[in-house]
Amino acid sequence: MKVLGIIAEYNPFHNGHLYHLMESKRIINPEYVIAIMSGNFTQRGEPALFDKWIRTEMVLKNGVDIVIELPTVYACQTAELFAQGGIQLLNYCNVVTHMSFGSEIGNIEPLYDIAKILIDEPIEYRHLLNLYLDKGLSYPSARNNALLELKDIYNMNISKCQLNKLLTSPNSILGLEYIKALINTNSSIIPISFPRKAVEYHDRNIVGNIASASAIREKLKTSRSLNPIQQFIPKLSFYILEKNISKDMGPVFIDNLEQLILGTLRRIPSEELASIMDVEEGLENRIKRYAAEVSSLEELLNKIKTRRYVLTRIQRILINMLLDITTHKVKLYNKAGGPQYIRILGFQKRALPLMQELKDKAMVPIITKSAHYQRENNTLLKDMFLTDVLATNIYRLGIPNPIYRSGGVDFKKPPVIIP
Repeated sequence: MKVLGIIAEYNPFHNGHLYHLMESKRIINPEYVIAIMSGNFTQRGEPALFDKWIRTEMVLKNGVDIVIELPTVYACQTAELFAQGGIQLLNYCNVVTHMSFGSEIGNIEPLYDIAKILIDEPIEYRHLLNLYLDKGLSYPSARNNALLELKDIYNMNISKCQLNKLLTSPNSILGLEYIKALINTNSSIIPISFPRKAVEYHDRNIVGNIASASAIREKLKTSRSLNPIQQFIPKLSFYILEKNISKDMGPVFIDNLEQLILGTLRRIPSEELASIMDVEEGLENRIKRYAAEVSSLEELLNKIKTRRYVLTRIQRILINMLLDITTHKVKLYNKAGGPQYIRILGFQKRALPLMQELKDKAMVPIITKSAHYQRENNTLLKDMFLTDVLATNIYRLGIPNPIYRSGGVDFKKPPVIIP
């Protein structure tokens, strides 16, 4: 039996996502599709536009069979950790045979060439990486410059122009991390990739009925209306968004959490901030200094960011701070093998045979009812799961309609089931 795995945020599910899903099904012809989806916070360090159950409904109604939550401790991290968490969850399902991802070059072979260099870290690469880091470049920029210099030495079967595009294109970067994670875990899952259609990940341009998630989010933020994005969203997704916007269930932006973030920053001691994931080299002092001076989140972000500390990294730090995700905790989770459970957010009834196979074959506990996490004699599992619960509780404080800001929803909401 072929089972396709996809790792995504679906924030929100748009025509480009539908194209990727349909094309993946055409190429692989799977019996079922499992999506590993970020919960209420995303890899860019932002709240999702709509909560994980609303987005799960969109995904299922557009043709995915089972949606599994990527634990927050992996969802709101670097591309490397995001990919590690997602691939390990697919591995732990123990039923997934293939995975697919879109990329800007659509060719998987160069990703394997680069992944092997990044895993082996030969002395030439390590020397160049440290050289660029010492110049004050961010880690991704230093890594890219080092690889560009090494292209000819390692006979990469790709032009310098294509290599530069690969190393600076978000989906190709994620694809590279997926390949690394597949290699590092000795996974039997077969990856495929094909070019993204029409627009790239952060592209603000619009081609026909295709727009990137970034462009859609920007239009929603500026217009607060669904009209400008209707042509870019599948009808089934649009109806779900329309229903939830009419109830003021979203959209939610990081600005909605501005007071909570600034208040927490002014309260938290520097030494506690220093322990938060991705804070290093005294960055906590820079954050604390500006948090006491600014009057808005936008002003804070603009003051903190540098060539080395890019905007998305700072946003992730702020979300990790709200959720008390520390470097120490992430190291413990990684040492223990990554995600500790398979949290089912929703499924189609047609996938009940696959749900049974998951139950029989999964390599970590399956959680369909939240209260059942307490049955597990695993402290790391409980800590990881409670971080997801906290993420929901914090996220709901940003929902426009105050009647939906109550906590404890993870223990009240059952999985979304599509007949």
